[in-house]
Amino acid sequence: MAPSLKLNAHAREITGKRSRRLRHEGALPAVLYGHQSKSTAIALDQKEFQTIYSRAGHTHLVDLALDGARAVKVLVREVQTHPRQLGPIHVDLYRVNLRDKLSVDVPIVITGESPAVKRNDGDLLIALHTLKVECLPSDIPESFEVDVSGLEELEAGIRVSEVAVPEGVTIQTDPEELVVKVAPKKVAMEVAAEEAAEAEAAAVLEAEALAEAGELPAEEGAAGEAPKEGSTEPDASAENGGE
Repeated sequence: MAPSLKLNAHAREITGKRSRRLRHEGALPAVLYGHQSKSTAIALDQKEFQTIYSRAGHTHLVDLALDGARAVKVLVREVQTHPRQLGPIHVDLYRVNLRDKLSVDVPIVITGESPAVKRNDGDLLIALHTLKVECLPSDIPESFEVDVSGLEELEAGIRVSEVAVPEGVTIQTDPEELVVKVAPKKVAMEVAAEEAAEAEAAAVLEAEALAEAGELPAEEGAAGEAPKEGSTEPDASAENGGE
């Protein structure tokens, strides 16, 4: 069983643009929410959160203790960052019910080396970086390993249906979707450029949204970019609760 990860939090009254003061004091603005429960503005210790997040990512349950109360199980749903500031600037934490299934995006880890790529016949094109799954919170996989050592020829690929899935986990991503393939070099370069452009556009939109919400000073939000490190949508069946 994976070791328990613990995180402390305090309720906060400072919101909007005034949250900037919290970050200067080493605190991290966050929101705790769950299905059928009211969102609560909280503050985390910046350093403690980054240590926990480096281990938990978006798939490992974390024990959150709010103002010294009994810890509840949460997932890190979203971490917002800004290129002008080091570390996260805002966090969304989702409180889970261990008895209810939920949907979550699990990262894909590529392993091995494709013989076709090694021969320089083409480049490895990664079409999917995560798989959406449904399972109990305690059954969320840390990641899915996809071994590309069997991709011998150009255009060879691996689809979602070929990924090994642990018991109790249901893949919601289309089984026919391509996870990875060996593509001609020009195609792989064009796809990479397109993904970079889309990510940049999304970052600008998020920065503007943060500025409008008051989580960033307007001048920073308008000029900067705030890429998401990860995000998932809460499943309608996941209800608020603890162990």
